[in-house]
Amino acid sequence: MRSTLIMSPDGMISAIEEEWLFDDLYSLAVIDETSDDSTPKAEAVSNFAAKVIENLGPYGYFMRITADDRPVAISTVTQFKSEMQGPQLLLSFTAPLAEPVDPARHAVKFSVYDPSYFIQMTHRPEAPPTIRSEAQHRCRALVEQPNPSAQDIARAFALDRGAAPQEGLGDLFAEKVRIQCG
Repeated sequence: MRSTLIMSPDGMISAIEEEWLFDDLYSLAVIDETSDDSTPKAEAVSNFAAKVIENLGPYGYFMRITADDRPVAISTVTQFKSEMQGPQLLLSFTAPLAEPVDPARHAVKFSVYDPSYFIQMTHRPEAPPTIRSEAQHRCRALVEQPNPSAQDIARAFALDRGAAPQEGLGDLFAEKVRIQCG
């Protein structure tokens, strides 16, 4: 995935742009599942984004954002698209924050993960999270790799395939992006 924090001219984080590049196998499965004689491949790819965004809404778009360890609400995603990038499906969307957050005054962190723990989501080393701003800012995004304990790993492996996710388990395996200003 690729994440870009959007900062307003006054230095507030107002949204996060996400790009999720799915692996070849998942991309092929989605296209095969959604395209048929009545729905051509190009239309299936285009329709993918709307369906996924609708399904992710109740889960906060798989994003957890905090300011001083308190949750930050995400507004409804209205900007999204999907397209093919070679053999891989690319989903892009912008998640606006319900209220802008000042990273200079609050400890801001975010992570992107599937709460059911079945999907690995990581930033590409060559494309770490970035910050886009029209104004001068002295903030940077730092990725902290997950460090689950042996007990957490054992608990995750002990889950049955159809079991309900355990609250907070996916978060233990997710990268955390910390915004550092100053």
